[in-house]
Amino acid sequence: MYYSGKCFIMALNLRLKVYLFFLMALPCIALGQNNHLPPIVPADDSMQVKEWLKQCELIQAKNPGEASQLAKKALALSNKLQYEKGLAASNMILGNIHFQRKEYMTALSNYENAKSLLISLNDEYQLGRVYKSIGEIYLIRILYRQASDNFREATVLLRKTGQLKLLNECQDALGNIAMDNDRTNGAIIHFKRSLIIKNGLNDISGLVTTNTKLSKLYFSQKQYDSAMYYTKEAQRLSKESADAHTDAVIDEFIILSSQGKLKEAAEIKKVAEQSEAVHNNSSIKIKLLTATSNYYMALKDKEMAGKYFDSAAAMISDAKSPELAIFGLSLLEEMSSRNEDFKTAYRMMKLMDMYKDMFRTENMERIAAELKNTTEAGLKEKEIEYLNLLNKLKEEQLSKEELKRMALLRENILKDSSLSKQELLMAALETESDLRNKQLQKEKELSYSLGRENELKQQLLNDERKNKKLLWIGIGAMGLLGGIIFYQYNRQRKKNRIINKQSGELEVLNKEIHHRVKNNLQVISSMLDLQSQSLHDEKATAIIKEGIQRVQSMAFIHQNLYQGNAVNSVNMNEYIKMLSNHLFQSYNIQPEKIHLHTQIEDFNLHTDTAIPLGMILNELISNSLKYAFRGKDKGDIWVTMKRSNSELLLQVKDNGVGLPDDFNMQSSVSFGYEIINAFAQKLKARINIESNNGTDVQLIISKFKTV
Repeated sequence: MYYSGKCFIMALNLRLKVYLFFLMALPCIALGQNNHLPPIVPADDSMQVKEWLKQCELIQAKNPGEASQLAKKALALSNKLQYEKGLAASNMILGNIHFQRKEYMTALSNYENAKSLLISLNDEYQLGRVYKSIGEIYLIRILYRQASDNFREATVLLRKTGQLKLLNECQDALGNIAMDNDRTNGAIIHFKRSLIIKNGLNDISGLVTTNTKLSKLYFSQKQYDSAMYYTKEAQRLSKESADAHTDAVIDEFIILSSQGKLKEAAEIKKVAEQSEAVHNNSSIKIKLLTATSNYYMALKDKEMAGKYFDSAAAMISDAKSPELAIFGLSLLEEMSSRNEDFKTAYRMMKLMDMYKDMFRTENMERIAAELKNTTEAGLKEKEIEYLNLLNKLKEEQLSKEELKRMALLRENILKDSSLSKQELLMAALETESDLRNKQLQKEKELSYSLGRENELKQQLLNDERKNKKLLWIGIGAMGLLGGIIFYQYNRQRKKNRIINKQSGELEVLNKEIHHRVKNNLQVISSMLDLQSQSLHDEKATAIIKEGIQRVQSMAFIHQNLYQGNAVNSVNMNEYIKMLSNHLFQSYNIQPEKIHLHTQIEDFNLHTDTAIPLGMILNELISNSLKYAFRGKDKGDIWVTMKRSNSELLLQVKDNGVGLPDDFNMQSSVSFGYEIINAFAQKLKARINIESNNGTDVQLIISKFKTV
């Protein structure tokens, strides 16, 4: 009767699957009657994309308009082919063209598209260039934090791919950002790294500029020896550039004056004045006047110091360039602060803020104009796109009317199918009720058998007591009672055979019960699976599937019990492998993508311990398979179970995305974690959860039974 009920359930499951397959096929048949398959694109179209991109690179500098048209063609064809390399390269070229035209927002959009594609392609060479270009756009728009983040990403990839020239530019940009934001130590670190790269590239002009900046940074920290070292290096390397050499000489003049080495400063002053007179550069002249004022202040000649200070201030006020004015005022403010003339320093600072506001206003007007042009171009493109969509909607309206007719037909079929499924479900429920009644009957029989076994055991004990009494009495009358002893011996043998037979029957009965329990759990699992197939709510379907897995974890326990040698012991090594394989199959996990590593001691646990552990393992491995490897192609899961002294360690670990920072297991509303907490309390287990390079859950169990 049991096997006939099982066959009925299997037949019912097969029939429902046939109905579902037919219903799922109807939309495809309907669509096939009205629509055509997408055209097959020739394989050599990717070669056409590469040819267009090659032409773009050749004419990009001289004819950006034509290059832009070719890049758009390549982008459209690559999108049609789903050719990711073509999409990435087209977006990069379009980004470069818009960057040249100062259309920064459009360029940023192209670069971001290229970045996501290059990340999926793992093309580190081009990805480093894209990060650098995005950083430059943010730097132009005075967004220092975003610029720094992208330059840092670029430096890692450019260094890895050996693009030293671009790496040097990124280090300079990071140093300038740090210097502009008064992060002196950070600027020093970036410029020192830049010096190493420039030495490898033999970039003389770059070495001069970087040494000069390092000298100024160390001077601002009053580390005059370091400042002097880098100034000397700038002088040595700048002999071919008169302005840079003169600037370095003036820096040496300022450092010597600040150190109090006035005799040496006087000699350098003459050299700086001769060099400045030859080249007549406004910024160098202002710097020399400021340095001379600082020199006389060191000599405590306030009259001469004031004279040169006023000359520098007058020259700054006549300057028409905000940048030159800011440069000069910063020198005067710095010198006034050093000489404790805070009133003058404050005045210079206010003037410097005024020029900075002028400079910032000009930049904001320029950026606003660029945004306006970009917005107007975007609106025109959106208008064209809207008209195309309107035409497409009109074309699709005719096909929708035909689909409505087919939908009505499918609805009638679904209604008929729903009625038949309800009838089948009612029959299945009746069968389940019969199976439950039979199970109760078996349990009653088992209870009766256990009672009989206890009675026999008690009788055996009483008989043993009688035999002992008879043995003491028989010592005195051995010959007389020999026959009685022989009779009792034969009687005892018969009873033992009966007991052994009943014990064997009881063991078989226990295994049969576990077999039936396992089969009943399989039936429940199948019924839940049937129910989930009739649901349209994905959340409800997922909850039912989780319930199926929990039922299966208990079914594996009973399967292990009736297949093993003992009715109350579970081999954990075999059980964990069986449970893990089932979960991998349930979630359609490919073993070559997610590897399972097990380290299980070969020992048997009592069912009182094995069942809670099975439920906990089911939840932990399911969580790793569902959530740990989102966005990752590969991963590993480790399951460890071993005994340590009087405790049992269960560990489930993965190298996935880890838990959220604010995760708290005690306050979690997840039903799975409620199950874990409940069974952990039953086993008197301590739970440790770590989320470092993945998730690591450890249960240290103090209350467990082994067999």
